[in-house]
Amino acid sequence: MMKMDAPGDAIPRFVSRMFDAPALKRLTALQREEQALQFFRQNGPQLQPLLASMGIGGAPNWQETVAQLVREARSLADSMLEKEISRAADERVLYIFLPALGTSRPPSATVHEEIKQLCRRSANHPVARLALAGSLSAVLSDVTDKYISHIWERRKYTFMEVARVQRLTMKAEEGADLLRLALLVRPAAYLHVVADARLGTEAGYAPVQEAALDRAFPGLRSQLAGTPPDVVRMGIRSALSFQATPGLEAISRLATILALRGRSIAPAMVVDRGADSPDKSWFNVARRNAAWRGLDPRMLDELYSIAAENGW
Repeated sequence: MMKMDAPGDAIPRFVSRMFDAPALKRLTALQREEQALQFFRQNGPQLQPLLASMGIGGAPNWQETVAQLVREARSLADSMLEKEISRAADERVLYIFLPALGTSRPPSATVHEEIKQLCRRSANHPVARLALAGSLSAVLSDVTDKYISHIWERRKYTFMEVARVQRLTMKAEEGADLLRLALLVRPAAYLHVVADARLGTEAGYAPVQEAALDRAFPGLRSQLAGTPPDVVRMGIRSALSFQATPGLEAISRLATILALRGRSIAPAMVVDRGADSPDKSWFNVARRNAAWRGLDPRMLDELYSIAAENGW
């Protein structure tokens, strides 16, 4: 017979068990939160008998019970998030790209804290929080290193867009470092997006208007005083549509794609026999939806080829 939790402990314990389930445990905090919220909303009333057996469900209606579960999921994610933000800002961004941008002096002592503060602000905004989920996951994974190294070796479309069009002369490791910082800045592009009650899961990945970013840039620039303005601009411009923005920087375009990929990265995923590898499958679908999502189709083609060649 299942032991019932005390009423005040039931919801936290239920959500904690969800977060520690094998399918979610390998994900980042915000990925776990997103999966949990989808589960609550999709399964709805079907969960009521299970929750009742655990002492959950005493609210006047099911919607209030779901609201309690959602609040607990967000609270638990918040408790895990600070370590991930610190690891991303302190360990995954080293500012080794600065000489390639013409900056000889080392980064200021406050630069890492500025990025962490910006990530915290994003986490506290409903739309920017959705965007942060993909960016953090991409930064904390190996996706930037492995794709940038192959892009630099191939010296095809994406490399030429970075080196010849954007005019950035840098080594692969410097490019990956720059890309990770752009990814962490990216969610700030959504800080001025107003969220409504029908906030969709795509809100943090939908293209924004360039005029809105132009208005937001001075404020963001002042908050990131230790970061070169061009890098801040690359980060927030990754929220623009490629099709609607002539001259959109290559680093911004790549950050857009990897933020979307990061959203669904699941480390150590087991692939069924005969199925496409996770990255190859994802990039293939993304190629078909490139115009709708505002992505660069030729960049997606190259990433798809790299994933196919390496079994990723």
